Amino acid sequence: MALALVLRSQSRNHVSALLSNVARVSTSSTVASLKTTQRKNIALASPTLVKLSPSLLKNDQIRTIALSAPRLSATGGSHSALWTAERALSAALIGLLPGAIAFPSQTLDTLLAISIVMHGHWGLEACVTDYIRAAIFGATIPKLAHILLLVTSATTLAGLLYFIYTDIGIGNAVRKLWAVKGQ
Repeated sequence: MALALVLRSQSRNHVSALLSNVARVSTSSTVASLKTTQRKNIALASPTLVKLSPSLLKNDQIRTIALSAPRLSATGGSHSALWTAERALSAALIGLLPGAIAFPSQTLDTLLAISIVMHGHWGLEACVTDYIRAAIFGATIPKLAHILLLVTSATTLAGLLYFIYTDIGIGNAVRKLWAVKGQ
């Protein structure tokens, strides 16, 4: 929290310094009116982004300055609850995996299967979201990739549950695999 406050104040200071440097380069009347408007926007939008056109570097003149709040990746809110759930599941897997192998039962195997599939699904979903973007592949392929991921995750969970309830289960299968001796 303290780091976020420090970074916000640093970004405001950086924007103010940038605007004062731009004021020295450009004409005074135009910059004076821009600077007052921008200071009001800086006070309202926290943290802000300053976008300068490439012509500023070439001609030492201001063509466009746009102050806007950073865009959030999701339109509806925060991802902190999902991030916390992902980390809690990862921490739970540290104890659940050896527990399901040491004390094999259908209950622990089911919890392990659900946890492993959720953990894998969230990780692969992040990869699909990051690397199969609509800007590169169009609108259809990312949707198909997400649908394929959902089908794969559901099929994997169904297969693991089938293995748990009709066969020896995950914990016993790992124990049998480790019990195989070289011949």
